Amino acid sequence: MQDRVNILIIGHGVLGGAVLDFLSQSGRLYDLHVGAKDVERASLRVNLAKQTALNLGHHPTIEVVPMDLINGEATAEQLAALRPDVIFNATTLHSWWLITRLPPDAYHQIDRARGGVWTPMHLVLVRRLMRAVREAGLETMVVNASYPDVTNAALAAEGLSPAIGIGNVANAVPGIRLAAAHLLGCEVKAIDVRFFAQHYVSYRMPRTGSTDGAPYHLTVYREGQRIGPEEMGHDLIFANVAGRFQRLGGLEGESVTAASATAVLRALADRVERVVHAPGPLGLVGGYPVRVAPTGISIDLPQGLSLDDAVEINRGCQRYDGIEAVESNGTVRFTAEAADVMRELLAYDCDAMALDECEDRAKELAAKYAEYRRRFN
Repeated sequence: MQDRVNILIIGHGVLGGAVLDFLSQSGRLYDLHVGAKDVERASLRVNLAKQTALNLGHHPTIEVVPMDLINGEATAEQLAALRPDVIFNATTLHSWWLITRLPPDAYHQIDRARGGVWTPMHLVLVRRLMRAVREAGLETMVVNASYPDVTNAALAAEGLSPAIGIGNVANAVPGIRLAAAHLLGCEVKAIDVRFFAQHYVSYRMPRTGSTDGAPYHLTVYREGQRIGPEEMGHDLIFANVAGRFQRLGGLEGESVTAASATAVLRALADRVERVVHAPGPLGLVGGYPVRVAPTGISIDLPQGLSLDDAVEINRGCQRYDGIEAVESNGTVRFTAEAADVMRELLAYDCDAMALDECEDRAKELAAKYAEYRRRFN
C-alpha cells in the first residue's frame, strides 16, 4: 500500500484555502494539516473543504493544527511532532491584493514603486518558519508562496531558503501555451514552453501584452520541436495572451496561482518526475522551469541557455519590480526609483534592508501604509 503523504498548509486565506480545496479533491492519499493562528476560523474553512470534496466523491483527511509562526519555539515543537513531508507556506503580513483595494488614484500612485518594496512584509513569517524547520531538525521540503522570487534568495544567505516557490512565472505559462497553440493551429497539449522571468513580467505581460522592456527568455515547442521566433514572434504571442486569452485577474484570478501551487505540491508529494514553472527554486532570484524528481529539483534549461544566463535574465528583470539586487549576505537593495516613491508617498525611507532588519522594517512599513490608506478613506 502506498504510504500516506503528510502535507502541512500554513495559512487558510484566499490562496491557502484554494490549495486545500484542490488537494482535498485530488483523490490522492494525503494527510492534510492546516496550521493556523485562528483555530476556530480554520476549522470552519476545513469543514468547507471536507464538505465540498464529499460532494465530488472524495473523502479527505484534514486536521487543524494551532500554529503561530511568530512563536518560533512553539512552531518548532509542533513541526517536530507532526513531521510533515511537505510544508506549504501561504502566509504573509501583506497580501498582494491589499493595495488594489485603494481608490484608483491612490493605487496608481503607490503601484509606481512596484512589488519589491513590500519585501519586508513577505520575509518575516517565512523566515520564522524556516528557522523553526531548522530547529526541529527536519529536512522537509518547504514550498513558499510569499514573494519567493526575492525572499527565497535572501534567505539562502542564512541557509534558510525554501526549496521552491509558486505562482508568478507559472501564472503566465497557461496563457502562453494557449496563445501559441492558437497561432500554430494545433491542440494546446502539443505545446510546451520553457519560460524564464521574474514576477514583474508574469504580472505585466498578461495585462498589457508587453514586457515593457524587462528581459525574459521563452522557448516554445510543438510536439517536442523547437519553434523559432522567426516562425512565431513573441510579441504576437504576448499580444494574444493579453487579448484573445486574457483572463480574470485580481482575487477572481487567484485560482491560477492556487493551481500552480498544487502542481508543485503534487509533484513533490507524489514523488514523480515532472516539469513545473516556479519562482525561487534552489534559492535563485526570479522564475524558472523546474524539473521536480524523487531525487530533488533542478533547473530545466533549454539548449543554448546556461544557468548563469538564466539567473542574469532574472536579475535584470527584477529591477523592473523595484529590486536592484539581492546580495550574497541576504541584504535586499531597492531601486532608487522605488525607494523614492515610498519616501514621497509614505515617508518610508529604505534604500536597502538587511535580513535582521526585516521585522522592524515590516512594522514601520505596515504603520506608514495604514496611514497612507487612512488618508484616502
